[in-house]
Amino acid sequence: MNRFTRLISKILRSLFSAEFIKFNIVGGVGILVNMAAYIVLKDWLQVYYMFSGALATEIAIINNFILNDLWTFRNRDTKMSIWIRAGLFHLSRLLGIGVTLGALYMLVDLFKLNDLLAYLISIGLGVLANFYTSDIYVWSQK
Repeated sequence: MNRFTRLISKILRSLFSAEFIKFNIVGGVGILVNMAAYIVLKDWLQVYYMFSGALATEIAIINNFILNDLWTFRNRDTKMSIWIRAGLFHLSRLLGIGVTLGALYMLVDLFKLNDLLAYLISIGLGVLANFYTSDIYVWSQK
């Protein structure tokens, strides 16, 4: 089996794994947490929408790490402390934050989309990258 075939096989196995399903359930909860925090910050506390998006994303990252560590990847023997995993998880989310906030800016300021719809779309754009970084770097079994 060549490298490309092995890569495709690994991706397909990951996409149909129990971990990916759990990861997406946690992600769904994270979206609810993220959206609730965004609404509270932006609409109730009148925080600028870009800052609200950044803070809400941070709250969701912490929430998702805890749920993924306790449930999604709990059976993995990573040989890393929870603090290292938390740090790696947080670092691995920089890509997701960049994608989320970049898409949010483009959809709201350039395409004039409703900010809540734009934010929901923006969150969705980071899911695959976030699973990849979680699977390969944060809860790696190397």
